[in-house]
Amino acid sequence: MMPALSGMAAFRFALDETSVPFLALFATVWMLSGVYTLLTTPAGDRARLLAYFAPSAIGGIGVAATADAISFYLCFALMALPAWGLITHTRTADARRAGAVYLTLTVIGEALLLAALVLLAVETGTTALSGYRGAIPSLPSAALITALALAAIALKVGSLPFSGILPLSYTYTPAGPAAALAGASAKVGALAMLRLLPAGGMPSGWADAVMLLGLATAFGAAILGVLTTHPRAVLGYSSASQMGLVLIAAGAGLSDPGVAPLAYGAVVAYALHHGLAKAALVLGDDVVQRLDGRTRSVALAALAIPALALVGAPLTSGFVAKYALKDAVHALDGDVAHLVYTLLSWAAVGTAALMVRFFALTSERREPTPGSTRGATLTWTVLLALVAVVVWVWPATWNDHAASSAFSPGSLWTAVWPGLLALGGWMAATRWRRGAARHAATVRPGDALTLIATWLSARADRRALLPARDVGTPAVSEGRLSTMRDTLLDAERSYLRWTVAATTFVLLAIVFVLLALF
Repeated sequence: MMPALSGMAAFRFALDETSVPFLALFATVWMLSGVYTLLTTPAGDRARLLAYFAPSAIGGIGVAATADAISFYLCFALMALPAWGLITHTRTADARRAGAVYLTLTVIGEALLLAALVLLAVETGTTALSGYRGAIPSLPSAALITALALAAIALKVGSLPFSGILPLSYTYTPAGPAAALAGASAKVGALAMLRLLPAGGMPSGWADAVMLLGLATAFGAAILGVLTTHPRAVLGYSSASQMGLVLIAAGAGLSDPGVAPLAYGAVVAYALHHGLAKAALVLGDDVVQRLDGRTRSVALAALAIPALALVGAPLTSGFVAKYALKDAVHALDGDVAHLVYTLLSWAAVGTAALMVRFFALTSERREPTPGSTRGATLTWTVLLALVAVVVWVWPATWNDHAASSAFSPGSLWTAVWPGLLALGGWMAATRWRRGAARHAATVRPGDALTLIATWLSARADRRALLPARDVGTPAVSEGRLSTMRDTLLDAERSYLRWTVAATTFVLLAIVFVLLALF
């Protein structure tokens, strides 16, 4: 018999130690990207774009303050599903394919998240999020719940083999909404880590496996990003790589309760740092393309602020985040933890190579985008200022170590050499530009996900062209067959529209949650 569940009278929202930094991040990024969208979107497209942007923003901001499983799930879905309309806004074939891949993986992730939340609610007897982390290790289905939550999170943050979802999302989405997806949407995965993953108490194998997955993602996504040819695709792979580091932080806190607070701090530090920096890079790429002459050069120079932050250069927000992560991993024992700790600095080389690649692509001469630039540039400038100061001044203990080591010669060298190595490698590669260019064009945004989607689409087209086989059915007039076929195809197309499918999915999810709880 199921335990009685508390807290079912209404959806609950509250502010706590976890929700405050994420609420600040999500509200800032969504609002600034919204202002940028209003300023840069042509009047004829504005209503259609904002019709998708507004519900995503409401869900994306609200999810940070949710205090129960049902409101968390519904806000998560409200943020994620309408983003399909942002990705497909341009209505090109590539954008539609990216939207199809995104929506498919999002629905799978929603189903995994729903299953984890239902199990948590049933086995703990409450829908309150605050008690889940400490309770999971003692639950009968602890392993299954952790696996389901990790799978849902991996899809959201672009872990291997799904790292292609982020460059697909960034590349085809208009700049303002793309900044929101880059700076806030993916960080909901980090929030889920702190709400739904155990705070210690799991076997050490769980921590090792998750940290190795994060490490593989950090390196694998960096390689794919260097080999792509669109600036926003590079940023997408960079996000996947950086979220691999966040996954390392989350893994560090799975087995040892004493390390869990350090891991918690590292996840928060990386979420704040990466969310602001990546949103600034996405908007900065668009600002640069809207400018010409000297102002364009100044904008390119200003892009160095978030780029150096991602690399973890001295006195940047990334310097703080990397120290928080290293503190968490260093506190662990075991061969895997030592391997991960050793390779973290080399992961920074991959990040630096991605930023060099991004600058090389962004600085290529293109015709300025028409339209007013003053408001857009001012919005971006506000975001740049936040990148520079927020992580350093945030009231927390996870930035203490970085503050005390900011001018240590050893710390400065550790933060500088990955960037110098990546820059030197890139300069050497440009001496053989022909070979480098040949290899750089081998990865499309989305990598394997795009290839699979293209193959499935082509297969469906071939099957549609095959003649129908005679299976001995009674003769029916050609006109009647054509009418029936058109009717069925129209019905199928109507159902497959994302609005109908997504609404049906959410309504069924609510029904299943309520059935499970009662």
